[in-house]
Amino acid sequence: MRRKITILLFGLLVLCGELYAQSVMTDSQVMDYVKEAVEAGKSQKMIAQELVLKGVTRVQLERVRKQYGADAKKAADIEKKKTETVKNEHLRSTAEMDDSVLGLIEPEDAIPDSIKVYGRDLFRNRNLNFAPSENLATPRNYRLGAGDEVVIDIFGANQTTLQSEISPEGSINVDVLGPLYLSGMTVEEANAFLKKKLSAIYAGLGRSDDNSDIRLSLGRIRTIQINVLGDVKSPGTYTVSSYATAFHALYLAGGIKEPGSLRNIKVNRDGKTVANIDVYDFLVNGNRLGNLRLEEGDVIIVPAYDCMVTLRGWVKRPMLFEMKPGENLQQLLTYAGGFAKGAYRDDVTVIRQNGKEYEVHTVGNTQFTQFAVGDGDSIMVGPLLSRFNNRLMVKGAVYREGTYQLSGKVNSVKSLLVQAGGLLPEAYTEHAVLHREREDRSLEVMSVDVQGILDGRLADVVLKNNDELYIPSIYDLKDQGILTISGEVAAPGAFPFADHMTLEDLIIKAGGLLESASTARVDVSRRVKDAASTSAQNEIAQLFTFSLKDGFVIKGEPGFTLQPYDEVLVRKSPSYVEQRNVEVVGEAVFTGVYPIMKRDERLSDLVTKIGGFTEQAYVKGARLVRRINDDERKTMDKVIESMMGDDTDSLTVARLKNYGDEYYVGIELEQALSHPGSDYDVVLREGDRLEIPVYSGTVRVMGSVVSPNVVPYKEKKNYKYYLDEAGGYTDMARKRHAYIVHMNGQINQLKSGTKVTPGSEIIVPKRSMPKATFTQVVSSMAGLASLATTLMSLAYIIKK
Repeated sequence: MRRKITILLFGLLVLCGELYAQSVMTDSQVMDYVKEAVEAGKSQKMIAQELVLKGVTRVQLERVRKQYGADAKKAADIEKKKTETVKNEHLRSTAEMDDSVLGLIEPEDAIPDSIKVYGRDLFRNRNLNFAPSENLATPRNYRLGAGDEVVIDIFGANQTTLQSEISPEGSINVDVLGPLYLSGMTVEEANAFLKKKLSAIYAGLGRSDDNSDIRLSLGRIRTIQINVLGDVKSPGTYTVSSYATAFHALYLAGGIKEPGSLRNIKVNRDGKTVANIDVYDFLVNGNRLGNLRLEEGDVIIVPAYDCMVTLRGWVKRPMLFEMKPGENLQQLLTYAGGFAKGAYRDDVTVIRQNGKEYEVHTVGNTQFTQFAVGDGDSIMVGPLLSRFNNRLMVKGAVYREGTYQLSGKVNSVKSLLVQAGGLLPEAYTEHAVLHREREDRSLEVMSVDVQGILDGRLADVVLKNNDELYIPSIYDLKDQGILTISGEVAAPGAFPFADHMTLEDLIIKAGGLLESASTARVDVSRRVKDAASTSAQNEIAQLFTFSLKDGFVIKGEPGFTLQPYDEVLVRKSPSYVEQRNVEVVGEAVFTGVYPIMKRDERLSDLVTKIGGFTEQAYVKGARLVRRINDDERKTMDKVIESMMGDDTDSLTVARLKNYGDEYYVGIELEQALSHPGSDYDVVLREGDRLEIPVYSGTVRVMGSVVSPNVVPYKEKKNYKYYLDEAGGYTDMARKRHAYIVHMNGQINQLKSGTKVTPGSEIIVPKRSMPKATFTQVVSSMAGLASLATTLMSLAYIIKK
């Protein structure tokens, strides 16, 4: 906001010229006006025009811009402190009130914070500025003054045009006649006056037997100065067009603020009140009679309101309204747009302050026009009762369930069933249920023999308001149950039971068998049911097994049909396996994707398929990249959680758990090729990727060493040589926890005899708290040493 206003002030320097030598607004008034204009959404051009009319100069605007840059922060701090003070005072006073009274006076769900006094935002609407139009025909009651340019057209036998500006003394100069004083006259009065004066030099003008005449109109109109005082955002003196009205002046002053009145705005002229403006008359009736045209020196005064009431509840505009003394509830409802849909209209509740305490008034609708509202009144319009006075309901085995009117036509069980379209064929008519609400609102249930009523054997049952008739179905009296199918079918799930349904029928309902389904064995599990049993049985289920061909049973119990709650399981064929692929990249003769041909296919088998290696291949550094499956991911997450402390922040844990989707499997490809089928010859898995790198003659040293570095590989040199080349350990190094990650993905702790291989990385963790050590270790992974590989190694150690 601060930057926005600073830029706006700079732009206004360009738009505002040196039109006035002296400003009529103080610097603080200019700043307040710009802030309020920005909040109201006014454009930069509009603000500039209004500032010019108010007499603001370019020099003053530049001064205000510089001052704002220095004072904006201070002003913001003061405003914040002021707001908090007012808020705390409000909370303190509210806490002292009785909760029940507070609920009636200020319900938070009735009047949102964004809704305030009705009409108070009228003069802050940038699309409704009430600016006067200068392209209108000259009003006949317009009063002339110094600065107005008058145009006098003489037509008929004499045709000429005179054009002159009224001087500060109030006159225009006409050849031969000299000065003619027009200031203070209306256009109509001036027209008659000039006609009389000009007849002395224009023959025939004004005679009834001559068609000569004159017409006075305005060319350029003057500006006037008016004053806006009282409870407005920016009180002060404003320079406006002589066509301007009181509403436009209020708009320029930023609108009416708390506690200004909208109903009793005064316009004073020459010490007398010439108008009392009621904004509500304009808002409700569109009446602009009170919006009179202003004259030089007019004073608009916005006093404080006399009466403010709160209207909430079921009305179209629940908000605050300013009322005139003596106005009644009916007028208040008119301002609010009337009752909302669903409102209780017989009476309203009024909470009133009597100077000592609160009192409640229940005002009936016949008293709305007699009950005068008072300042501070809180009026509540309630909703209709949540009940019916003529409702019947019918449910169950009828053609048209629903709600019906209790009337002279429909007032009994038989007539209600006719209205509902009659009974369905499966209706159980011997025992319907009628739910009834007694006078004391307690409930009772009555049994109704619908069949006896329809046959005429029993008297019809007379219905009452809110009766609910339920007609059961014959299927309600027994458990129809469901059938469940799972396994290798297109749409496994539960299906409604139907008599005589076979296994084939259910498979068809489930979309048929999948390609992976076993036709050699389909099992059906059935509950053991004995409703007449008096003791628990050991056998709780039966199992039926079938073989299928083309979706039909070829082996199993002949004529087998399903029963309620049967569960069918279509198993997966033990020989069915979807295609699995591995990938070879790097220095192989034939790189790319290769299918796994058998369950125990190994590295040596894959090397045979790729046709061997190129001359640049570094076979000892070959590594196997493996996708993390769900079980491995769960294990790795547990490793992270077990290594972190209870007070570890969630962001650190989340970062560590973002270890990707792959990890390195440490392999020795040369050993695998020399000993096919051995433990070196790793069994491949779906998604594996064999990477054959180019020889790298370097060793990287990183972590807590003096100078992390990449050192040329030298055969027969141990790890200490490479540490020395990196400057040795730092004081914070955890020497016993240093490790080496080989190019093939294997990880070894640094100790006597540890072999360093080309392309490997030596990592020295930094000494710190245990949980931080783990975080630093896993965070320092780089190059071949992936976080996922480390976690998999830790998971393997923990399992052992």
